[in-house]
Parts: sequence; C-alpha cells; structure tokens
Amino acid sequence: MYTKKTTLWCKIETTSGTDSTPNATTNAVMAFNVSLDVKADMKERGTGNSDRSLYANIRGKTSVELKFDVELKGSGTLNIAPRWAPLLRACDRLETINAGTNLVYSMALVSETCTIWVDIDGITHKLAGCAGDCEIALVSGEVPMLKFTMSGIYVLPTDIPVTTPTYDSTVPVIVKATTVTFATYAAIIEKISLKFGNKVVERTSMNAAEGILSYMVTDRSPSGVLTCEAVLRAMTNSDYWSYFDAGTTKAIASLVIGTAAYNIITIAAPACKLAAPKYGDRDGLRTFDLDFAMCRSSGNDEMTITLT
Repeated sequence: MYTKKTTLWCKIETTSGTDSTPNATTNAVMAFNVSLDVKADMKERGTGNSDRSLYANIRGKTSVELKFDVELKGSGTLNIAPRWAPLLRACDRLETINAGTNLVYSMALVSETCTIWVDIDGITHKLAGCAGDCEIALVSGEVPMLKFTMSGIYVLPTDIPVTTPTYDSTVPVIVKATTVTFATYAAIIEKISLKFGNKVVERTSMNAAEGILSYMVTDRSPSGVLTCEAVLRAMTNSDYWSYFDAGTTKAIASLVIGTAAYNIITIAAPACKLAAPKYGDRDGLRTFDLDFAMCRSSGNDEMTITLT
C-alpha cells in the first residue's frame, strides 16, 4: 500500500449523521498530509476475582479524527462553490451566494455537518456526521492553505478498489503581491495564521450505532497570529503597543490573494484585539508576533472569506 494513494471526497449532509454519499467525480477534494485516527472509548472490566487477571475490555463510543490540508483557492467559475466548501460549512461557516457577484463564507448561526470518505489505497473509511475546526495558513511565497481537523462517526472500513478522483482544475495563487493592512498600516508581513477556534462536541445518542449521532460546533473563539518586521511606535498607524495597552480593536483589511477572476480570495476581520506583542528574530531582523482575538463588530462578522 502506498501513502500517496490517498484520496478524499466530501458532501454536505441533508440529515445530520446520515451518510450523504459523496462521489469521486464531483466531490473530490485535493487533500494533503492526510492523517486518520480512530478513537475508541474502551471500558475496562477490572472486577475482583480469585486471580488478578482482567476481563477483556469492551469498546464503547468510537469516533474518527481526521486531519488534512487543502489549498485555499476558488472554483474558477462564477458563483460555483469550491470543492472545499462542504468542509468549511461543517466548520461553522455560512455560505452565501450573491448571484453574479461573489461567494461569502461568514460566521454561521446554525451548525451543519458533512460526510467525508477517505480512500487509503483501497481501504475506504466513511465518516458521517462530521464537524470540525480549521486554520488558515498564509506564508509569504507559499500556497495558502486550509488546515482542517474534522471529527466523524466511525464505521468499519471496507476494501474497495481505488477510485480515480476528478479534481477541479483551478491552480492556487501564491501568497505574494498582496496589499495586506493591519490597523491601516501595511506591515512587512512574513506570515499570518487565522484560527477558527471552534468547540466541537459529540451529539451522544443511545440510538446511534456508535453512541454518537453526529458532531456539531457549539461555540467559537477565533484568533490569529501575524508575524511582521518590528517597527517603532512612532511609525504611522503601527503603534501595536498602544493598541494593546488601550484595548483598541483594529481591522485586518485589504488581505487579497490573487487577481484572476473567480480565483480571488479576500479575507477580512473588522475587530481584532491585540495581546502584548512578542519579540522574535528572523535572520538578524527583529520581528513582532502579534497575537489577537477576532471579535464581533456588528455580530457574526468576526471573519469573512469572499471569493470573486
């Protein structure tokens, strides 16, 4: 069996916890660094006896944690959602299609779930009721990535002949030539990490085959880290120490990746509250690590991703 022969496809669920049967033709997602971990709650039976030997454990609730990375890119077609859309929706994001204009992924009011199938060189794992967390990783000169951690219901995997996936043809844009501003200052930025901060919980049910109906996101605490070259406080609009000291919120704006139509990614966070800047070093250059919480401005708007 070959590590590289690992494919993944996903589809949003109509009924949470019920397999939506994704297929490798229209639902395949190009996934990197796929890691699958089955988590079984084993119940020990250490009753007293005439000897000191344990009785065999019994398997209780069983779930699967799936980690993988996906390129952050558009579909290449107006108003057509990218292949990773079901995953983002299952990470507490609302998909809004503005006909003829754009797609927007904002903070959701209602949790959704998706089904994920993972084929590991002929062994297929089918995970229903999936919800999860995500991190957007932006590094200068690199492909922008979505880093997912998904939880789903366990079922016994099956041996299925490897299915050839049909991926979308859109090529991702490298993180360069952006015009990122933070507090209206265009810092010299090395990287930005934006974490959804989702709280993912089980919906336990004695009627479910594995004791879990599905997963859902019940809370969120989005945050981020921006690494940039350090500057003096006197530099216009870059007094990060004062922003921390006064508790002032500032916006991440103009974070636009790409220029080709239907493959332009715009990320905005209107109210970021800074922690104390941390000093760092990169090849003899002093840097700041700026940790921040992404807060509400008008409500359900801590961070948005817009595709145009």
